[in-house]
Amino acid sequence: MEEYQDARAITRWETWEVMSVTNRQNLQALQELAADNTLNPANFPGVNTVDSVLNGTEQALISHAGGEVGDTLEDIIELTERTRTRCKDTRTRRDRTQRRNNAFLAQMPDILRAYSSFRAWGKPVEEADNDPELLHVLVVDLFTEHSENLVLPKGCGGFSAALVRLGLVPSAPWTPSVVFTMATLDLYRVSHARCPQFSIYAFTKTLADLHGVPPRSTMHQHFSIAFDLYLDLRRRTETQVLRSLGRDSPAWRMKNCCPACTYKLEDEDQLIFSMLVTMDGNDSLKRVLRRGPDADGPGNSNERYDDRDASDGYYLPRDKVDEWARKRLADVLPTDDNGEENPCKERWKNMVNDVTAKMWGIFDETGIFLCLCRHGFALVLVDMLRSGELTPLAVVAHLLKHFGVDLGVGYDIGCHFCTTLDKSELGPEARESRLRCLVGAFHGHAHNRLCQVCFLALYVKGLGIEDLEGCERRFSRSNALAGCCRRASRFHRQQEITAYFKHTDDFDVYANLATFLCSNYEQALKILDDEGIVRRMMWAEDVVDGDEFVQALADEKAYLQELYKSSKTTVETPATRYVAALDDDSANATKVAQCRAAVRQAQSDAAAFTPGKSKADIALRHALEKRERTATVLADLERELNITTWWTVEHPSYKAAQKEARWLEYQRALDRLELLVVERLFELTKMNQSGTDEKAHSQVSASPFQGSAECGGQIQCRRRYSSPPRDPVDIEKVLEYAFLADFDLLRHSHHGVGQQYWARPAYRSVMNRWFRLERAREEINRLDIEIRRFVTWMRDEGAFLRKREAALRRSEGKTEEQAEADHELAVLLEEYRMRRERFEQSHMMRLWALKRKWGDRCTASLTPGVPLVPVSGPAAGGEGDHFRLPQTLPT
Repeated sequence: MEEYQDARAITRWETWEVMSVTNRQNLQALQELAADNTLNPANFPGVNTVDSVLNGTEQALISHAGGEVGDTLEDIIELTERTRTRCKDTRTRRDRTQRRNNAFLAQMPDILRAYSSFRAWGKPVEEADNDPELLHVLVVDLFTEHSENLVLPKGCGGFSAALVRLGLVPSAPWTPSVVFTMATLDLYRVSHARCPQFSIYAFTKTLADLHGVPPRSTMHQHFSIAFDLYLDLRRRTETQVLRSLGRDSPAWRMKNCCPACTYKLEDEDQLIFSMLVTMDGNDSLKRVLRRGPDADGPGNSNERYDDRDASDGYYLPRDKVDEWARKRLADVLPTDDNGEENPCKERWKNMVNDVTAKMWGIFDETGIFLCLCRHGFALVLVDMLRSGELTPLAVVAHLLKHFGVDLGVGYDIGCHFCTTLDKSELGPEARESRLRCLVGAFHGHAHNRLCQVCFLALYVKGLGIEDLEGCERRFSRSNALAGCCRRASRFHRQQEITAYFKHTDDFDVYANLATFLCSNYEQALKILDDEGIVRRMMWAEDVVDGDEFVQALADEKAYLQELYKSSKTTVETPATRYVAALDDDSANATKVAQCRAAVRQAQSDAAAFTPGKSKADIALRHALEKRERTATVLADLERELNITTWWTVEHPSYKAAQKEARWLEYQRALDRLELLVVERLFELTKMNQSGTDEKAHSQVSASPFQGSAECGGQIQCRRRYSSPPRDPVDIEKVLEYAFLADFDLLRHSHHGVGQQYWARPAYRSVMNRWFRLERAREEINRLDIEIRRFVTWMRDEGAFLRKREAALRRSEGKTEEQAEADHELAVLLEEYRMRRERFEQSHMMRLWALKRKWGDRCTASLTPGVPLVPVSGPAAGGEGDHFRLPQTLPT
């Protein structure tokens, strides 16, 4: 019996496969009508008949002419429309959207084959047929739209696949009424990537204006559905291409997106930083969380579930980020007890605030966290959830896993994050891999001076002239996506962001890669033009070698650390502590007298009755206990100082100790003031440099005012404890000082900052210029390596892809079906190759121009080298018809 049922199932499946598209649709409609429990069999006898035929209890009478199934369906539908009461549609948009996605997914293999065939062969030629499959739809093109009875090609596997085979993308999975040409969808894809503010709603209205018809209210919904399907087809076909090339591993894109960073060659110099990356968070691309109504405010989330994925290798999975939950990160954040390790802890507290404070409840994803290489290619994208910037540790763990040792990671709060990383579970791995946290050049000049000495890009050996501010430049453009992402679903927001960054990497960052390398090379060479001037300035300052500047920087760091330590330390002697205890005892005696008077008043006849102990009695008990503790301290100090009689206010020893205490407090306040003033004056160095733009000038100039209140407090402390009191100092005038010599108050400091050789303006100017020369030399060394990597990669990538493409186009030894499938894949591979190959000629022309302009000063080699790991296995670097890179410089 089981074998008989299996045979019948196989027969039914084969029959379904050979059915025409119309018969499939009719049979599916009959099944839905038979399963509809709302139809009354008494009024619709045809329903029972259909159900009996479908389950095999009755036999259908079918003639040789056929058509009985369609006639029965038409009769039932006509009777249904005339007699049955309209039932309430209980389906929600959530159900309809998920059903539509599932329907497209069920047909995806057929649709994908049809899409590949159209890309490879174009629109099929219509063949004469006595019974063609027709579909009446509205076809929307760029400049026209018209209703048409489309003749669907056979053998595609459904309406959607048949339409895609004709170059049309449907807006519904089974019976679409509106279809769009692929040229229309591709135009919007590119236009939206170039101008993210250009929304689907605006584009559909533009089409209506071009077509000369009034805008339809539902056209943007049809377009959105078709556009999602079109992008999904592009992602899937690219996945097929990458799989055929052996590049389908999850981390392949990140590890090979930038040829200048990752395509390492044999016999190249070892760099201090094997790779430089920058990361930062941005809250412009936040997304509103849809919530249901609630009496007390926003209710729970009512967003529909959408299982589609548009990460495309850019997004770090959420489960990887969730490993670093809020409670784990809060345990490793720096606290106030390790201020020496975090000199900027009082100014940069955004990490603590992001963890401890709640983000607005209306948002789900509060932004994105981005990691770029120094050339601008996107390495990792992470959604920042309501907990804030929880992702830096997850990103660093991902980088360590795939890029290895000697990484330089730039972050606007890298000084603070350094301690967080060191205390986390990644600390041992980061130290073993020699990972170093850095601060971007723009943000660095607004940090504390002690932080600048350790983290400022100018002083970091091996960093070159890289500013590590690529995220800020990328965010300035990606912020235009905010309007499309704010109220989108989670899937559509991710699709928007991924499509934008993918297009930018392919057509902006890569297109300008040679320009980036050449511009940095020329900038470094221009800096080196000032080497003669710097040498003369060093001679004027009696500086023989640049090592003296390195030592001066170390001395400045030691001075600031000592000043910070002394400003936090209270220095006291037994005599000053004895005077302070006498003052405390006098204050306690006054407090006890006041409390006793209050107790007597509470016990008088006029006072209100209070059961038990009154507040006055409790206060008196506390005052007496405090005076007893003070008396114990006084007794211990009298034994230590051998005092037989208490000191009074007029006692000479009391006056001397009080003067000493005031002087020590004054010195402590002066040390703190000196630290604040020195830090702020040194931080203002960037303001006086030529070439500082207006934005950087305003950012740096605003930084000292963050500590203006503290400076003012220290100045008032100086007036209080100095004897005699000094003249008043205007805090606004202090913040306008440009040099330490202008601030004569610091002449009373016992640290003597004015006498430090590294504090003189002329010395600091030549020191900074010398460091710029050193960074320029490092940049040239790095660029020599990166340019040769880039040239080698262009040769190997083009040769490998062309060889693989030629192998796919060969038909020898292949079946007809296999040859056709390989040809379609070869066409897709050609489009993949041309995406970057179109820029190679301009890249080489830009590099040749650099060599011609600077001659022997440009030491970069344009001769390809030998890669450590070829682009893809032994096939890389093979012979092909790819253009040959010249071995010598063209004239």
